[in-house]
Amino acid sequence: MSRYLLPLTLLLALIGLLPRSTAAPGDTKPEDFVVVQKGTLPIIVSAPHGGLKKVPDVPERLGVGIANFATVLDAHTAEITEKFAAELEKRLDGKPWVVIARFERKYLDVNRPRDLSYESEKAKPYYDAYHGPLEAACKAVKEKFGRGILLDIHGQGEFPGSICRGTQNGKTVTLLRDRYGWQSVTGKKSILGVLQNSGYKIVPSCDADPKTKEEAKYVGNYIVSNYGSHTGYGIDAIQLEIGTYLRDRDKAKYAKTATDLADAVAIFHDEYLKDAK
Repeated sequence: MSRYLLPLTLLLALIGLLPRSTAAPGDTKPEDFVVVQKGTLPIIVSAPHGGLKKVPDVPERLGVGIANFATVLDAHTAEITEKFAAELEKRLDGKPWVVIARFERKYLDVNRPRDLSYESEKAKPYYDAYHGPLEAACKAVKEKFGRGILLDIHGQGEFPGSICRGTQNGKTVTLLRDRYGWQSVTGKKSILGVLQNSGYKIVPSCDADPKTKEEAKYVGNYIVSNYGSHTGYGIDAIQLEIGTYLRDRDKAKYAKTATDLADAVAIFHDEYLKDAK
């Protein structure tokens, strides 16, 4: 072979025919695949499905025999969460607790119970790297404030211009409803109520009867089910399924959605959480 010819693998890489890993060279530990921010506010935000990084040595899930199996990316939900956290800090002069997955959902889905989340034991440390900080955040908020709110950020395409509420039809916000009634979930100073009054379409509408059932697909999965206030954690939890159009990067929609969400949460905090101990 001529010494002037490039090796085949290098040539293919240069012209973009080889697959590229999205993991940075220094990402070697499970903790490197999860963004964690310790907070000072009774507010926790989780984003389990916005990651882009390949998990080394973990095969992609096949989902055999698993109902509602999904591996798709909730595009820009990680970016929305990061922007939201930064904007909320400006408004409340404090930090929310943040847990964001950087790994791709095709390797493990941390919004599922452990036995449905992954198919290879090599994925277990990544599952723990996500839920460990999330559980710690819930415990810390309960210990310091007595109560708090967890927002689990997701994306959906069925209602591209809307945000779907997921509280398992009120179950995961039991303490909030017991203390303040449904107005704290759908009223004018609730998170979703403020968003709706700002022009966002909420499914189900905040104007509907509170007993109106949430969309079955988006009623809330493992994270809100496991950490919601109907459990021992005592943290009210809402799954927010943000429509595709509201997450659009090219039109800067995702940044506006994050900013408007921060405005809504700040109003909710001052109305319902400011007196938390």
